[in-house]
Amino acid sequence: MHELLQIAKYWAIEPDILKSLCRMDEIKSLSFQSERRLSNTRSVMIRDGTAVIPLHGPITARSDLFTFFLDGTSLSDLAKDFQTALDDDQVKAILFDVDSPGGVALGPSEMADAIFKARGKKPIWSYVGRNCSSAAYWIASATEKIIANPSALLGSIGVVTTIPVQEQPDSEGYKNIEIVSSNAKQKRPDPRTEEGMAEIKRELNDLEAQFIEAIAKYRNVSVNAVKNDFGQGGVLIGKNAVASGMADSLGSYEEVIAELNQKISTNKQINFMSKETIERSVITADFIKSEFPDVAEKLAKENSDKIRSETKDTAFAEGRKAGIFEGAESERKRILAIEEASLPGHEDLVAKAKQDADMTGEKLALQIVAREKQRGTKYVEQAAAAEKELPKVTPNFESTSLEKGKIDKDAPLEERAKTEWQNDTKLRLEFGDDFDAYLAFKKASETNQVKILSTRSATKNNF
Repeated sequence: MHELLQIAKYWAIEPDILKSLCRMDEIKSLSFQSERRLSNTRSVMIRDGTAVIPLHGPITARSDLFTFFLDGTSLSDLAKDFQTALDDDQVKAILFDVDSPGGVALGPSEMADAIFKARGKKPIWSYVGRNCSSAAYWIASATEKIIANPSALLGSIGVVTTIPVQEQPDSEGYKNIEIVSSNAKQKRPDPRTEEGMAEIKRELNDLEAQFIEAIAKYRNVSVNAVKNDFGQGGVLIGKNAVASGMADSLGSYEEVIAELNQKISTNKQINFMSKETIERSVITADFIKSEFPDVAEKLAKENSDKIRSETKDTAFAEGRKAGIFEGAESERKRILAIEEASLPGHEDLVAKAKQDADMTGEKLALQIVAREKQRGTKYVEQAAAAEKELPKVTPNFESTSLEKGKIDKDAPLEERAKTEWQNDTKLRLEFGDDFDAYLAFKKASETNQVKILSTRSATKNNF
């Protein structure tokens, strides 16, 4: 760019801009090896498979004289160069060489989003040799990794604008007055009024919010972290930028190139076998363990986790199935026992017992016997009172014994119960002349569901 300064001896230009022109050759990061231009790009250089894309000087939307004279970067050219490098098979990694104070606020968002979405296709890093401020940091934050020189400056996160206001007439004595239509009063907000200043700040704050949210997303941090730890509009020197999370590590340009080339070399080693070679080779477990120990370890862990998960799921399913079967079988047996213990006239107790999971056949039988006992108590008391009024009759023991002897022990329960009922007067008195109550007691006794605790008299048995 020094040749540009030889065009004229005298310049009608601001001194700071002229100084920038004098520093053109100093903008590029310090490289110790030769690099060649990548075909079909404006300024991308390539070395050992790494495409270096410069992000230098002021950032503008499109190429113009301002961009040319200040050796700046236009977003339109940057987007084309990035896509070319991304599509070129000889490019295995991309490095943005950043040295920029920032630039336009409208445009970097789209460029940064395109970089962020391209992550994973190739390694995409940023190196900051001197300056990475404002819009430049917006773009750099979208790359996978930011490496900064220890003396580099990063940050200046925020948006600024300048609004010219004419206070005095111009050199010809004229003073321009802007008149805005009624429904567009915010089209030209006046910064000299509170309302105008509030509207201008609203626009700036909206752009700043988008800026901060994008950085938080790209750097995988919270919005509050960006607001509080990323300089609050100021810049941080290299090591402080790394400490705050704005950058990932410190290094020089050559160190970053070497690291990227090492990464490329590792990827080549992993992918060295072509499709044809893989088809003809016998890939064994020992071969993978020997050549790709990391892959072997990962596969072993994934397989172990899969087996453990499948075993757990199978055991759970089998246990659940067995539990359901056992529960159903237990419930079936419980219902059958309740049906076995049931008696006519006690349907309400039977229905309630079936609904109560804790109720068993034995418990139901005891409830039925207890109810029958309560029902027979009244008859027993009445029979005892009537017995006192009856004349005493000498029983014919011989006849009774003969009658009792006629009971067939092999006869059905109900038949034997009837014979006993007919032969024993006291038995009828005891059960209040209710044969059904006695039959229920008989059934319960023979199935060992009734226990006689004590005997008070011949006419009162507790059961």
